[in-house]
Amino acid sequence: MTVHELDEFLAPLRPQYADPRSLILPALKHVQEETGWLPPDAMATVAEATGFSQAYVESIATFYDRLYVEPVGRRVINVCVTLSCMLRGSDEIFEHIADYLGLDGEGTTDDGMFTLHKVQCIGACDRAPCLQVDAGEQIGPLEPADATCLIDDLRDEPAPARYCR
Repeated sequence: MTVHELDEFLAPLRPQYADPRSLILPALKHVQEETGWLPPDAMATVAEATGFSQAYVESIATFYDRLYVEPVGRRVINVCVTLSCMLRGSDEIFEHIADYLGLDGEGTTDDGMFTLHKVQCIGACDRAPCLQVDAGEQIGPLEPADATCLIDDLRDEPAPARYCR
């Protein structure tokens, strides 16, 4: 993505924000949607388009756990590990998914299909334990068998999977 392309995306947003720092997050999200993750050159583009230093932009990108500063798989599974989900079994869900995918904790499968992350609140405490696939809706409450079904669906479908129950 070029600075010009990002400027075109940001143009209608600029009047909505009194503080130009507020443009950094939408810019990072947009670039990540286009590239899949935020390599250094993409963050440099955001820095140039927003007028801030690359170090400042990187500090924002590394703060948010759903902005990826390393390559990720085709599908990203974010398991919420905040208190509400943890008390309802998110640790078990995470371990089950990791085992099913052949991962030793967080990471990306050898085939590059899945990346598994632990994340903070995804805003679905009423459906704990839950997870989020890609940037889609929150899915929960889940049992380990639901997670297995979901992963099998994700392997077969190009779009976000249906809920398995």
